[in-house]
Amino acid sequence: MAGFKKVVVPLFVSLLCATQAYSEALNPTALKLLGVYGPHSEFAGPYIGAKFGINWSDITGPNARSTHTTGFPGLVAGVNYDIAPLVVGIEGFADFHGGSTTRDDGGFDVKLGVPVNRNIMPYARVGFTGFWPDTRLHYGGGVEYKFAKNWSVAGEYTGDVSSYQGGHRHNNSVTVGVHYYFF
Repeated sequence: MAGFKKVVVPLFVSLLCATQAYSEALNPTALKLLGVYGPHSEFAGPYIGAKFGINWSDITGPNARSTHTTGFPGLVAGVNYDIAPLVVGIEGFADFHGGSTTRDDGGFDVKLGVPVNRNIMPYARVGFTGFWPDTRLHYGGGVEYKFAKNWSVAGEYTGDVSSYQGGHRHNNSVTVGVHYYFF
């Protein structure tokens, strides 16, 4: 857990410090460094967010544990880029579901979305999660709705599976979250 905090917390703080509250305050050069040029989709740019979800997990094999369900909070931070007509992003996340078979999770995913009607974006995600018990492939999908210039809500499903001590771990989550876009 200490290693997890040493990696994820500085990532969130760095992203927050590196960006400012509104795009009008950002230098055009800084925008270009973040990959945002001229007109862009509603989902382009850096963001932070919080989420709440339900996690269900189990273990099969010698250390079997039946399905366990727990509610949890989480944090996200990322940046999206327009690669017309797609939005491609990188997102760091931290899920604090200590009661699951994998305990707390954190990692990085690549997101691929397609904006619809400017303010709705279905997306898929894939990346890596976990510091305990192992690093695992993380996958999922969701829908994000931009309800104001800087605010959105997202609902998503994520999961991961791994082999561990002669058995398998299954870890699934459904979350609802709110994101703040810096421009």
